[in-house]
Amino acid sequence: MYWKEAYKTRTADAYSGRATIYNNEPRLHFSELLDHMEAFTEVYKACINDPPAIREAKCFDAQYPQMMLGIMPNDLFCGRADILPLGMNAQYINSEWGFAMNFDWFDEKMRDSSIAAQDKKRLRELRMFWNSHTSTKKFLAEMSPSDKVYMVTGGVSDGAVLNLSGQPHAATALQRVAGIFLDYHKLLDYGLPGLYHLALEKKAAHPENDSNFYEGMRMALTTVMKTLEWYAGQAYAMRQIETDAQRKADLEEMERICRKLITGKPETFREAIQLVIIYTLLDGAREWGRMDDYLALYYAEDLDKGRLDEEEAIRLLTSFWQLMIVKEQVTDDRVIIGGLGRKHPKEADALALVIMEVSRRVKDIVPQLTLRMYEGMDMRLYEKAMDCIGEGITYPMLYQDENIIPGVMNVFGISYEEALGWLPLGCGEFTIDHSIITSPNSVLNMANVLWGTMNGGYDATGQYRLTPNETTLADYKTFDELWDVFCSNVAFLTDVSARNHSRGYEIIAGDMSLNLHNLLYDGCLDAGKGVISGGTKKCGGSDEIYGIVTCSDSLYAIKKCIYDDKTMNAAQMLAALKSDFAGYEEERSLLLNLDKFGNDLDDVDDMMKAVHEMVCEKMLGISGKCYGLDCFGMVNINNRDNTTYGRNTGATPDGRHAGDSLSNANNPTAGMDKNGVTAFVNSLLKARGDIHFGTVQNMKFSKETFNNLRRTVILPLMDSYFGRGGTQVMINVVGKEDLENARLDPEKYTNLIVRVGGFSARYVELADDVQLDILNRTLN
Repeated sequence: MYWKEAYKTRTADAYSGRATIYNNEPRLHFSELLDHMEAFTEVYKACINDPPAIREAKCFDAQYPQMMLGIMPNDLFCGRADILPLGMNAQYINSEWGFAMNFDWFDEKMRDSSIAAQDKKRLRELRMFWNSHTSTKKFLAEMSPSDKVYMVTGGVSDGAVLNLSGQPHAATALQRVAGIFLDYHKLLDYGLPGLYHLALEKKAAHPENDSNFYEGMRMALTTVMKTLEWYAGQAYAMRQIETDAQRKADLEEMERICRKLITGKPETFREAIQLVIIYTLLDGAREWGRMDDYLALYYAEDLDKGRLDEEEAIRLLTSFWQLMIVKEQVTDDRVIIGGLGRKHPKEADALALVIMEVSRRVKDIVPQLTLRMYEGMDMRLYEKAMDCIGEGITYPMLYQDENIIPGVMNVFGISYEEALGWLPLGCGEFTIDHSIITSPNSVLNMANVLWGTMNGGYDATGQYRLTPNETTLADYKTFDELWDVFCSNVAFLTDVSARNHSRGYEIIAGDMSLNLHNLLYDGCLDAGKGVISGGTKKCGGSDEIYGIVTCSDSLYAIKKCIYDDKTMNAAQMLAALKSDFAGYEEERSLLLNLDKFGNDLDDVDDMMKAVHEMVCEKMLGISGKCYGLDCFGMVNINNRDNTTYGRNTGATPDGRHAGDSLSNANNPTAGMDKNGVTAFVNSLLKARGDIHFGTVQNMKFSKETFNNLRRTVILPLMDSYFGRGGTQVMINVVGKEDLENARLDPEKYTNLIVRVGGFSARYVELADDVQLDILNRTLN
């Protein structure tokens, strides 16, 4: 989903809502922007029949460095980019992917009376051409009519056939190639010139492969070098007029490094960071991998030779962090530290401590710092992590290797050695470092799947088709009959999701080869194929689910009230739900007072476990069998979409009102875990951890509880949770009074950061209903 949907309106620039100011002025003024977009379009037209790798490389060169922003006063590294109304990207640009246009922006400009008629004509011509050439429009054109009935396509503008806004839905398509973790060891070991020559060597070694595949990568590397040259010139010009000695020295170093990286590989910590930044930004990847490991030896050697000390490393990484922050990609920007399988564990641990200190000082919502823990790890890392969390930073997120790796081996069908490369991406989905693609390209709203099951396939209003069944709640004579139809609906929508997931890959592979991805993903250079075209070990995807506990608590309520205790009949329950309990207050009270997941009560917890396992099995059943996807699995996460999807979901049998938030990730419904934190943890541990592609557990503690009882309560609780198989936890330490006060006086709380689910955010920037959802979550 496009993250800004859940956020309050922020000051937008002339282009697309991103900060594009350089020296208080947009780098490209409107006339220059029009010139650029026309030039980009002409390049595309000229190479429209070229092989994807060549077409991409030519358009890539037409896009950079034009999309780059200038060096800001405090930058120690080059690497800021704009989001223009027209361009290309493997993941998202203007809420779309591939070749993409912000049609809403064009429509807004067409209505702007201050824009000259001739410029409007130019805008109109651009819009008319791209209306049939963006990757998303191609996807929609090829989507089958039957799939369009069930799968609402998110992020599509221009009056598309299907639109997410205001429409209840059970399934959603998100076309992209996300969760990319590049091989940074390879990037730093070879450098740009080394990669250029490696492409030549692989081309010569594999004459059976398409030579265009290798040529596209070499052309893309040339554009990266050109961009570094552009930045070197800018640093040089700024240095000529700079009067501050320290700033002058930093600019000189920036210029030197940019020029060096064009001709050689990095040799210092600062040079290595600059190469990682510029390559990742132009590549379009949004994750930063195992940073403590791939930068470890550069840091250790610089310390040993006196080129930097810890404070200088913090200064450099702080600038790196700032470049991540300005991108506003809050559901991405994962930085991984710790874990088994690192190449340089001792040196990496030393750098990991520094990395945590940087996040402690910067106190922002990215990067999403993630600590992989394991038996025998340096306990200084755990202690530092708890110190940071106790200050309310929300980072690092904690994962336990020994509990995750067996599941990763199972769901991906890989060896232990390969599974050591597991990494959490974006909002918590799993993938394998520079080896496997598991882009999360579809969504399943579990509460609306249940609504369709209860209501003849339709939503609460009876207007929107959600599932294929014609049966209603009154038609099921037993709970098993209802359960069977519910399961078949999940299977049906999983099939639709997987089919369109695969179709999205086919569309983007036809548009571009993903040249820079291919250079740094295992297998592609030898196979002569791209990351989503058979070059990687496995290419698959994941399906995000929302509201699983809302759904399981509701199924338990149906079973308990209608079939077991017979305290309510089917017609009565469905009428109560359709009226949002208006006139059915007693029925709602009955439903609310039923047992709920999160209290260590077997019957209701077993229902959640059954739903969890069923969904996982349905999705794993796609893996390697259908639509060319080598792997396909369920991720149970929350990136605030439990609230956004809840807006278009009717009242549910757990007593939830229509429009209220769905349950958060793998957690109990807010306020419904009433038996204490131990019971809460016991419930979490009942769902299997070896059959999914990632689940999220959020825990929220008051400042007083966490910091005053850390040794006596919190650490033993964490030891018990991870010791009994817990895989992951995201801890939020915040005072309830802070959240309440922030809602009343947001200007005083602009730096209050909270865990939303799979990511963190500034509390006051969240939409009102998302704020309320977080406020209402259990505070231990």
